[in-house]
Order: sequence, then C-alpha cells, then structure tokens
Amino acid sequence: MADALRRFVEAYRYGEWIGYVTQDFDFRNFLNGLGWFSRSGCKGCLNGGGMPNCEVRTCCRGKGLDNCYFCEDFLKCAKLAYQKETYKIEENYVRIKQVGYEQWLKEQESKSKENFDNIQYLEKK
Repeated sequence: MADALRRFVEAYRYGEWIGYVTQDFDFRNFLNGLGWFSRSGCKGCLNGGGMPNCEVRTCCRGKGLDNCYFCEDFLKCAKLAYQKETYKIEENYVRIKQVGYEQWLKEQESKSKENFDNIQYLEKK
C-alpha cells in the first residue's frame, strides 16, 4: 500500500507543488517514510522480526514453544492484549484447534497469495 501511495504521489508530481499548498509536513521525509514501509516487511517473530524486547516472544522462548498458539494459557494470556485487538488471533486459535497447525499455515499462505488485507479487519472494529 505504501508503494502504491508513493507511485500515486510521484505520478501526480506532488513534490513539485505541495510546498506551495502546505508547510504542515516535510514532503521529503514523507517520501522517505513511504519508501521505508515499501521496503520493509515483518519477518515474523520466529525469524527475528518485530520488537527485539517483545515479551510475547520472550515468554514463548522461555517455555520452549514455537509460538503462543501452543501455550495452554493462550486464551487468558494478558501479554497478548495488543495482538488480540489488532489481529484475529482468537479466531486463528480456534481454527488451529480444528484443522491443526500445519493445515492452518497452508491456509494462511493461501490468504497471503489472495492479498488478504488485515486493514479491512481493523476498519470494521
């Protein structure tokens, strides 16, 4: 999405005239930010993505788990408040229990290829 916005801004040549309309933000920094978002992508917790001091990852490692979905305290874990608010992790948990973790991963890969958009989920909240 950041890449599409960057292309839009460049195609309409906002950089040539935006400074005459507003001084509310630095356009170069805006483009740099879009570039950063375009190039970045979360590698996932298990691959070192996310915040280095993530208490959820630290907890999983401490318990010898690959991820939270394998924890018996998953549904009542207070450490997952952000994830529960931002992602469909409780729905994922239920689905994992139904079909197993490996099948769930395959389903997630399919969703990813179909351009699944978590933003739609957040907008509905």
